[in-house]
Amino acid sequence: MVTNQFFRQLKLYVAGLILVLISNVSVQADGNWTRFRGKDGTGVAVDHASLPSTWSASKNVSWIADIPGWGWSSPIIWGDRVFVTTVVSDQQNLTPSKGLYLGQGVRDPAKGVHHWMVYCFDLKTGHEIWKNEAHTGEPKVPRHPKSTYAAETPTTDGKQLYVLFGDVGLFCYDLNGKPVWSRPIEPKKTFQDYGAAASPVVFGGQVIVVYDNKDESWIAAFDAATGNDRWRKPRDETHSWATPLIWENDVRTEIVVPGKKRNRSYSLDGNVLWEFDGRMSNLVIPSPFVAHDLCYIASGYIGDRHRPTFAIRPGATGNIAPDGKFSSSEHIAWYQAQASSYNPTQIVYGDHLYTLYDRGFLTCHNAKTGEEVYSKRRFEPRGSFTASPWAYNGHLFFLSEDGLTYVVKAGPEFEIVGTSDLAELSLSTPSIAGDRLLIRTASAVYCLTEGAQLSEEVVRRRMKKAAASDIWLAAKDGDVKSVANAIGSGASVNARNENGMTPLMLASLYGRTKVAELLLKNKADVSVSNKDGNSALHMAAFLAHPEVVRLLLANGALADAKNRKGETPIGNLSEPWSDELAGVYRFVGNLIGEELDLDRIRKTRPEVLKLLKAAVSFRNENRSDK
Repeated sequence: MVTNQFFRQLKLYVAGLILVLISNVSVQADGNWTRFRGKDGTGVAVDHASLPSTWSASKNVSWIADIPGWGWSSPIIWGDRVFVTTVVSDQQNLTPSKGLYLGQGVRDPAKGVHHWMVYCFDLKTGHEIWKNEAHTGEPKVPRHPKSTYAAETPTTDGKQLYVLFGDVGLFCYDLNGKPVWSRPIEPKKTFQDYGAAASPVVFGGQVIVVYDNKDESWIAAFDAATGNDRWRKPRDETHSWATPLIWENDVRTEIVVPGKKRNRSYSLDGNVLWEFDGRMSNLVIPSPFVAHDLCYIASGYIGDRHRPTFAIRPGATGNIAPDGKFSSSEHIAWYQAQASSYNPTQIVYGDHLYTLYDRGFLTCHNAKTGEEVYSKRRFEPRGSFTASPWAYNGHLFFLSEDGLTYVVKAGPEFEIVGTSDLAELSLSTPSIAGDRLLIRTASAVYCLTEGAQLSEEVVRRRMKKAAASDIWLAAKDGDVKSVANAIGSGASVNARNENGMTPLMLASLYGRTKVAELLLKNKADVSVSNKDGNSALHMAAFLAHPEVVRLLLANGALADAKNRKGETPIGNLSEPWSDELAGVYRFVGNLIGEELDLDRIRKTRPEVLKLLKAAVSFRNENRSDK
């Protein structure tokens, strides 16, 4: 006989089971990072005890996935899958640079065939699940010197993946990598040839894309199932790169898009709900986000005096600041005239809004009132910043372009509690899912979680591969594989570092014959010189590297070319060996950070001098004017 007690127990069991299922769904939802800066665009992750507060190239590293080519898009995460985009070039081009840049873009499109790629990795292991080539061809437009042709972060609704390459097209895949549909995007001329960068968002069966340019700006909604236009509206904007925000508030759901001329909100069918001229700075890059039922909009081009931040209340209609007096608008909760960064998007954590400035400062304001909590505080050691900050477990994280992350305790006092260094170019904004932090560097995606540890062998291999993002360091070290990887990833063999040195000059200076051979095969220029007028041959000859000298001469280097002091490679070797000359070599060794083998140099100098004289003699004998 079934008793009432049995039914009561059964009900409790079923209720408990339902709670467990709801809890599991909630946890999985919290573990997804579906767009730039997460599902809600705030950069704030759900707290987890296993999210790391410190890391290194091996400490707290679960796995590293090498990413070929160049891209500053963020990884996104759904379930146990990580999606990331990149563009790989068949020909070396100018590599993205760090630091503040105030000039024009790269004036010409990159050369050679490029491959616009989408990768999927396993979140737990880092193993590649699938990859797909979305587009192949030569770029039609230039780009910003700091940017790449894979600047836009993809997005997902958990059913499909939506990948935007802004000057090429919008591509849709199922989560197993099967192409579903694609829509080409006609590339347009952008302000200063900076290219596209705004990431897409998906909501309610629509993929929202904004493309502001110099010719024909627009915002459009594409049907998530078919790729067909739902609607498309022109935009009177040219200087905006911000990712749009889907703002779900108590009044309605709307699409917020900043702009230099107007900040606007659109309905889900493309009609303007509200707008206002915020006297935004010249370049609008930070993306809008919501906290405390307020929508934050900002722009802070470093060359402008007015670098505003606005906190907007929901429910606005029409022009919310027709007289330009922001403080008197009922829909603008607060406004600060000089409280925005240039590239990074701000973050609200708790009751505080933090603004990270590109040149390495942090400010804090009350997120609800706009009142200043503390003024600019500098990060030490100094660095430049492009990636947007993120937060969890009571801390904020700020990733410099050098790969150094500063950890700041949340609250009204500026307190750096630690730093973590990956020592590689880093301009991409990280992503978080559950107990996993994903940081994309120039060459890889790092998956970080508390307690993980890579083996020493994996770390050594990774350090070599990371060097590919610095072709000069790889050339100096004689790392042929890393130089080849760098060239394959688009690094220019004739690029100059801050000292005016090309990779070939460094390979010649340090006697890296195999590297010099590889660089010359890839059309390294033997005729260029550094700031002192010294060519690669000047360096190889003076340091007495005969094999490198032979290579350079065979590729057209001139043995009698003069530097700015009028010195030639031949002349530098004509002086007989002496204690004084040995002292000069010791001094040079100190300058280049290497203890020179003086005995080797003394013995090979005559051989190198003979090679140089023979080259001049051969050229003179075969002159066409004889």
